[in-house]
Amino acid sequence: MSNRLTKIITRLFISISIFAFTVFLTPNFNIDNIYILLISSLFIVIVDYIASTITGIHDYPIGRGVVGFFSAIVIIYATQFFITGYYISITSSIVAALIYSFIDFILPNDTKIE
Repeated sequence: MSNRLTKIITRLFISISIFAFTVFLTPNFNIDNIYILLISSLFIVIVDYIASTITGIHDYPIGRGVVGFFSAIVIIYATQFFITGYYISITSSIVAALIYSFIDFILPNDTKIE
């Protein structure tokens, strides 16, 4: 298995764990079942990967910080329009992005997809 594929799979499992914890802590954030959690986590990882590849925002420290936080808000909120059983308010997406970004920030850099 290639290094990039290993990082993507690792990132997916980390994302699912962080996302489950975020859903638990965030008010007005509901996911109907575990399958919706898995699908939405996969969707978020894919959209984040595509956005960072196209824009290169994760190549710079400011991209991983401020820009990454704002893109997380948009991705977390917009996911509800693509995944049935996933509901979040705009205010809750800000809280969720804060939690998700903070936990993601403290993770080692070797789990980041390049």
